[in-house]
Amino acid sequence: MPATDRGQWTLDWVLVVRIPSAPLMAPMKFIDAHVHANNRSSEDFARLAAVGCEGIVAVAGEEGGFRSPQSVLDYFNRLARVDCPRVEAAGVRCHLALGIHPAGIPAHGVDELLGAFEDTLRGYQAAALGEIGLQHGKAEEERVLSAQLEIAAQVGLPVVLHTPRKNKKVLLGRILQMISDSRLAPERVLLDHLNGQVLPEALGSGCLLGLSVHPTKLSPAEACDIVAANDPTRLVLSTDMGSNPSYLFGIPAAISAMRDRGLAEETIRMVVYDNAKTFLGHP
Repeated sequence: MPATDRGQWTLDWVLVVRIPSAPLMAPMKFIDAHVHANNRSSEDFARLAAVGCEGIVAVAGEEGGFRSPQSVLDYFNRLARVDCPRVEAAGVRCHLALGIHPAGIPAHGVDELLGAFEDTLRGYQAAALGEIGLQHGKAEEERVLSAQLEIAAQVGLPVVLHTPRKNKKVLLGRILQMISDSRLAPERVLLDHLNGQVLPEALGSGCLLGLSVHPTKLSPAEACDIVAANDPTRLVLSTDMGSNPSYLFGIPAAISAMRDRGLAEETIRMVVYDNAKTFLGHP
């Protein structure tokens, strides 16, 4: 689509994003609090920097599963030594999050991995622990999640916590109980991939509430609807960008949707920047 004197249009998969140009309105800075950086190109991060992305939380994912603790550690090393520097070189601050995803628990040796996990987090100077959570609700998933919540409390790191697509309401309830049973303060937890159906279950938890602007989760308009209907002080927008089709410009699109709805600039900045920054320990 051609540029006009009112802004630049960009095609982002099936999402068309209008990025206003001055003097209409300057891009708002934002932090994308959930990105699988190893699956995105350096060019993607340069594009994000150009539209106001100040930083991302680069989370560890499941990567199709792991056979051994060493394969998980090799993956962590790649995130820290290869992907975070790529992000930073593109002009975006990279906040590294490391964790054992419930769909990425190694086939054997997970206790060995957990035993060394505190040193791993400190060694890579991780900013958060994640992405962790429940996928199917199996006993081993719960055991690994419980151990990681305790590690997060021990080392003083916030947690990015995955909620699954299937059986979300039931497993969210179990996750909330596990957080309550742990030593980790709920305000240190970002409950991610929430939607309008399960959000009421999490509102009283004290956790930060993550909304994923993603083709399989929330459209920019749906995220806007949730922000408009709820207290924004604990809402955090992100994209969950990874190897599958994603909205590269999902947060700028949500910003445009919220501005079109007439939401206050303070509210918009809170859900795309301020709350994520506070979560990371940078008030």
